[in-house]
Amino acid sequence: MKNFLMLPAMGCDARLYAEITEPLSEIVSPIAVMADRDNLADCVRQVLEAAPEKFIVLGTSFGGRTALEVALAAPQRVEALVVIGAGAGAAADPALGLMRAARLRGGEFDAVVGEMANMVSHMDGPRGLTTRELFIAMAHTNGQELMARQSEALARRADLGPRLGEIAIPALMLWGREDQFSPAADGLLMSTAIANARYVEISQCGHFPSLEAPVETAEVLLHWLQDAKLISG
Repeated sequence: MKNFLMLPAMGCDARLYAEITEPLSEIVSPIAVMADRDNLADCVRQVLEAAPEKFIVLGTSFGGRTALEVALAAPQRVEALVVIGAGAGAAADPALGLMRAARLRGGEFDAVVGEMANMVSHMDGPRGLTTRELFIAMAHTNGQELMARQSEALARRADLGPRLGEIAIPALMLWGREDQFSPAADGLLMSTAIANARYVEISQCGHFPSLEAPVETAEVLLHWLQDAKLISG
């Protein structure tokens, strides 16, 4: 079986992927790896040290940006790439991410987590409230320091747009149509810049498709893996 690395979003852990792990485990070997450094170069090294020699990498939000950087840093090891809700550009306003890190460390942890929870979830969707509550639970488990470092890493991210043409492996950009953090246009733009990429959008879904639409997310991943000849049909 192919190794299938899954990198969680900011403040999240393997629970982000719990509902898609079982269907995926029938055809690949899912492995959740948390990256938690304060810059993406160190996050990439952290993931590569924890990863098997060859692997498919999937990431959501912070994890999606890390997955993109991993694919560019180790093309000889990464067999395919899935990015969920994470663009290739630099931070529009790095000060905002650094300010969020300062607030997380400065006594406003609950307020920041609440603000993020309201944005990651599409509250009008069928699983908006459940997603919001689970994000808050994961954030409290993983704590303010981890989230602050991850926020700093995202604030310092560079523009990878000019390098997307280097990616020759199969790639999937998977987005929730109602994503408030990273607009669907980001995923569509990346899919046009990568030669062997596909863009898929899930309706009535926000920033975390694996929580808000786990059945649809698993189906999209399984079909893509088959179409890309990464698994047998």
